[in-house]
Amino acid sequence: MMSRNKEMMEGKCSQGNLGKRNLNPKKWNKVKAGVIAGAMALSVFGAYSAFTSVTDTKVNTFNIVAGEDGAQTGTIVEPSWDEDNAKNMLPRKTVAKDPKVVSDAEYETWVFLTVDVPTFQATLNGTADVYDAVTPNFNADGKWTLIKSEKSSTAGTDSRYIYGYKDKVAAKGETSSLFTEFTVPDFTKTEALKDSIDISGRMIQTEGYATLAEAAAVLGLD
Repeated sequence: MMSRNKEMMEGKCSQGNLGKRNLNPKKWNKVKAGVIAGAMALSVFGAYSAFTSVTDTKVNTFNIVAGEDGAQTGTIVEPSWDEDNAKNMLPRKTVAKDPKVVSDAEYETWVFLTVDVPTFQATLNGTADVYDAVTPNFNADGKWTLIKSEKSSTAGTDSRYIYGYKDKVAAKGETSSLFTEFTVPDFTKTEALKDSIDISGRMIQTEGYATLAEAAAVLGLD
């Protein structure tokens, strides 16, 4: 009897020990799960706790020059011109006239001059036709380039010649003279004429326009 009771008690003890062994993994899993959850929480917390910082500040000062599209920023000067010398002109007569541009701009520019020359009916080298009344010695110093030429075939209208200065003109700088004189051709027959050579200029900043040709195109001169 005692032997049987002992066996039964040992069996219960064995079952109890087995039950404890079966519970221990569950407790371990709970503990383990708690640690993982804690690690995840710590990881998330760490992602929102990054170090932040700032840099120094650079102040880049600039200025824009004064200017206005279409405003007059240059003057045509003719140091040698004397209007009295151009009165009652005869064939082959030459008169000094030396137009150049003095820039008033605060910036570098491309410069263009347009020259309108009156025409009339005359005879030259035995041929009666419409001719320019006078002939300027354009580009005497080689520093100008012809942009456009429109010779008139109708007496009483003007021929037009547009030249550009090859070099960029510095702020407050100036060009050379487009021509230094004009001459009445050796006509053998002419009509009386009282008219004028009209000269006008255009300027444009060089910034953004790398070449003279590009500047002429933007201004509609080509």
